[in-house]
Amino acid sequence: MKAFKISALIIALAIVLVACKPINPDAKPTDQLDDIRTVAARTIEALTTQMLQTEQANKTLAPHMPSETLETPIQPVETAQVPTNEAETTPAPNAGSQPDGKPCDLAFFMGETIPDGSELYPGMMFKKTWTFRNDGSCTWTGDYAVVFMSGDSMSAPVATPIGKAEVKPGETVEVTVPLIAPTIGGEYRADFKLRNAGGVLFAFKNPDHTFWVDIKVVEGVIHLAHAYCGATWSSAAGVLPCPGLPSDPAGYVYSDNSPVLETGAMDDEPTLWLGVNAVQNGYIMGIYPAMKIPENASFSTVLGCGHGLTQCRVNFVLAYQEGEGQVVQLGSWDEVYDGELERIRLDLSALAGRTVKIVLIARAIDSPDGGRIHLLEPVIKP
Repeated sequence: MKAFKISALIIALAIVLVACKPINPDAKPTDQLDDIRTVAARTIEALTTQMLQTEQANKTLAPHMPSETLETPIQPVETAQVPTNEAETTPAPNAGSQPDGKPCDLAFFMGETIPDGSELYPGMMFKKTWTFRNDGSCTWTGDYAVVFMSGDSMSAPVATPIGKAEVKPGETVEVTVPLIAPTIGGEYRADFKLRNAGGVLFAFKNPDHTFWVDIKVVEGVIHLAHAYCGATWSSAAGVLPCPGLPSDPAGYVYSDNSPVLETGAMDDEPTLWLGVNAVQNGYIMGIYPAMKIPENASFSTVLGCGHGLTQCRVNFVLAYQEGEGQVVQLGSWDEVYDGELERIRLDLSALAGRTVKIVLIARAIDSPDGGRIHLLEPVIKP
């Protein structure tokens, strides 16, 4: 299209030039036409040559001429950084993490005893065992422990050592915590965590998670020989440990499932042994946590001295306490070593439905060397 426009312009110019030429009156019309063609041809040739030279010059200069698009600077475009696999799999270092990305202390739950919702008697002693695998990168030492966090402690120790000198990564350990069921019926839960040698708490991948004991206490029968370490025991020497040792002159209490009775016979029922402290008119007393007494309930046991303790002379008292009030005696029995057993059954219907603390007392009768008595299967039941 551009070439056509230029050609038309050239022809027009040629015609003008010819028109300006003086007219030969003798010339023929065909001669004038030839003159026009000749001028036009020469003009086209000259202009074409000039156009080609100009176009060639423009091509040569074009790369050095500024373009309109360069007058406005191009703004750089920001590009997002694409994370690499290494960045995704390698967490930033933090306290307790190792170069391989594993936390130093991490546990994996493997199993437990006493499943959630287990039904237990009021005051019943039991043990909960958890099995853990060390899923961290650090070795657990004997200073690691299971610690009580929240809920109803059920007389759990504040801290229970894991019981092994070391548990390497990938190894397992069983940790057993002694517990006592509450003496009032209902549902109870205690939450625990692990604690390392530096006092830092940990458990599973979710740091907020705990492990727990979850039981249901069923009212009806209260086994005093099961719940005895839930009671507070004392003598003239002060508060006593539970369980105690028969060799402790300050007095002691412990339970035995295969006792040898005053008669020399062996039994297989849970038996509570009370050792009076070795002083004149010494005593031992145990106050149980508050418990609700069932309807139509009675207290029963078989009372006797320790086998072979011929100097045994002990007064046994069953009492109760409401709140922080006075200790009220329910019954009293004197026991001497005579090769006989005394069966006790005491009606507690006056306490039915009331929440009270049961109190057991053993007192030496005019004896400076104390004495030891057994309560064979002491229970409160309908």
